[in-house]
Amino acid sequence: MEPLAPAAVRAAGVVTKAALSRYRPAGVARVGSAEDRAQSYRRFLDAIAHVIDTQILYFYRRRDAEAVQGRRRRRLHARLVELRDEAWRNYTQAQHEVHAALLGIRLCAPTSVLAAAENLVRAVPRYYQPGTSVTLGEDDFLTAHDECAEVKAAFLEAARHDLAYNPRPWQLLRKWRERKYREQAAQQ
Repeated sequence: MEPLAPAAVRAAGVVTKAALSRYRPAGVARVGSAEDRAQSYRRFLDAIAHVIDTQILYFYRRRDAEAVQGRRRRRLHARLVELRDEAWRNYTQAQHEVHAALLGIRLCAPTSVLAAAENLVRAVPRYYQPGTSVTLGEDDFLTAHDECAEVKAAFLEAARHDLAYNPRPWQLLRKWRERKYREQAAQQ
């Protein structure tokens, strides 16, 4: 009966090893997992929102600094130039965040989401006309931001599809609720 004891210990070790090897701590995302992709998509959207906000701020600060020039308003002009330069630094920092977040998407996202993300980066409006240093008018600038919002919605749809947030064909009740919600939102 003694030879059975080592075999039982070995068998218990195998079972314990199998149970522990499946252990995945909660909250720890694995590379390429749905949690990892969702986190990178969220970081990218946050960076895009930040770059758009800082760009709008820079656009208006630059416009104000150019509008107030002259000898009688030197201190005001100096303060506006200082605010414009601070907005420029924040804008360039936000651009770096967008590119870092895009690298995170390139690491783990499928090609459809990656293409949508790159389209969104290209669609982020500039405060100048491409290929020149001529500043856009306010209406053109805001129109470009509206177009960027459409491209952002396309990225969100691609990300939702990748993460399987959309209802499956057999989830009829969920589809019905979503359709009702969208109809109510459209009426308001």
